[in-house]
Amino acid sequence: FFCPTDHVNANASSKTPTVKSMSPNSNHLSSYQHGSEHEALNLGGGLGGDDYGSAVGVGVSVGIGQSHDDDMQSRDRRLFSSVLDKCRALSIVAVMIALSVSVGWFASDVFSYGGRHRGHNNQVYGDSTEPEQTHQDENVEYTDGHHDGINDRIPNLIWSDEFDGDTVDSTKWTFVNGNGCDVGLCGWGNNELQWYTPSNAHVSQGKLVMTASKFVTGSSASYTSSKIISRGKADFGVPKASSIDGEENSSDNALEMSHRFESKMKLPWGQGIWPAFWMLPTYSSYGGWPKSGEIDIMENIGKEGPNTVHGTVHYGLEWPQHQYSESGITLSPSRSSSPSYTNPIGNLNDTFHTYAVERLPGIIRWYVDDIEFSSTTKEDMMPYHWPFDEDFYFVLNLAVGGNWPGYPNEDSFDGDVTIFPERFEIDYVRVYEDAFPRIAGNSVVDCSERDVVYEIENIETRDTTFTWIVPQNATLKEGQGTSRIVVDFDSSMMGSNGMIDNEVIHVHANHIENHRNPTSIGLSKLKENGIGMRVKITDYDGKCSSANKLSS
Repeated sequence: FFCPTDHVNANASSKTPTVKSMSPNSNHLSSYQHGSEHEALNLGGGLGGDDYGSAVGVGVSVGIGQSHDDDMQSRDRRLFSSVLDKCRALSIVAVMIALSVSVGWFASDVFSYGGRHRGHNNQVYGDSTEPEQTHQDENVEYTDGHHDGINDRIPNLIWSDEFDGDTVDSTKWTFVNGNGCDVGLCGWGNNELQWYTPSNAHVSQGKLVMTASKFVTGSSASYTSSKIISRGKADFGVPKASSIDGEENSSDNALEMSHRFESKMKLPWGQGIWPAFWMLPTYSSYGGWPKSGEIDIMENIGKEGPNTVHGTVHYGLEWPQHQYSESGITLSPSRSSSPSYTNPIGNLNDTFHTYAVERLPGIIRWYVDDIEFSSTTKEDMMPYHWPFDEDFYFVLNLAVGGNWPGYPNEDSFDGDVTIFPERFEIDYVRVYEDAFPRIAGNSVVDCSERDVVYEIENIETRDTTFTWIVPQNATLKEGQGTSRIVVDFDSSMMGSNGMIDNEVIHVHANHIENHRNPTSIGLSKLKENGIGMRVKITDYDGKCSSANKLSS
């Protein structure tokens, strides 16, 4: 299409084309004339030629004219044939270049808009084989890509027991009987007093109720209670993540591989009463207890009062040379000592509260009422093995007595009398996959530390305003209303013990619009009660203590 036809041969019998003029070493060929018409086509390229010297970067203007000379006709044929061959070669090159540019543009378009995009915290969005999905909500358009720099995780409920029936579901739970002697562990390894029996547990009005009862025979007392386990019926290991862009251990994959184990409960309270929600390994892959691990999601011992709970992991060498990492938190009914925070949650034995553990590869975090109060990592346990990525099952029980909680009070001379029966009520047990919103930032700070950043992660914060509450020993420097704040700590009269503990930074979402996942459980937690982070304010060198301040 781009090259001239062979008018020389086609019109040899009637009209003989010829070259009207030619400058052998010029950069342009003169025009051909065909009658009174001017047919011109500019071809860019290095045509060159032996007959006409070197023509680099030649622009060719070709025309057809009438010849009166047979010798000129022969020469013209040679010229035309040379130009035609070079034109055809150049056309092939031009087509190949055009195809390459088109393919490159198409590939760039596909992989720019349909591929995986990385945003804040290495978040991966999109799908490598399909274009992004576009959402419309009240004329506000946004895509499944970058969301104002914040990742939006969507936790999925993968298992639960809502206790909606009238009996304990035997497809999910197995009762444990006795006092442990039948398995060589009398007193369950802790000198506990209870005898476990199924008759001390029942399901009623959407709740599982475990009861600890006391029986007196002569001068001695005995106790019964209940314990259930999910071994072989609900076992959970760390999910296997698919490789994303070949990054097996990316932060995004770690979030996809996380589990949240959560229960909503109302605790009993009394000296010597020990309710627990915990997990044991399905298989002793690394040896006997506790080499294969133990995860205690929630433990409460009555002698500490109704508002203290503990989270613990056991690991290391076999007992009695075992290791453990434990952290407790004591919550006031207002969550925080901050006088401006007035969201009462009540005592843990008066109302229902949530207790949870999030388990990621190499990380475990503990929560009470969505306040993150402790965490531990694989590095924290070095040089011991981290066994917690294996399959674990649930244990729910209500113990009476033991080495740690002590024993029930029989009379008021030793303190408050333990009143039986004691009730441990469980509203639900749930397992989620993927991560929930949390506050990222330092959980241990110096008493005079400045410009400490706290930020909400794992949730889209588009068109959302937030209310933050910080401890009374801190000042919210900037960011109120946003998902990121800067805090200055100033504990100028913090006492002589070197630490202010059980402080909470809290955030609540109070205005949400155009969220792409309005029914997300993570968003619901932010809207309903908010989320928090326990902060310890330290003064190990004494520069902020009241004694030093007064003496100076």
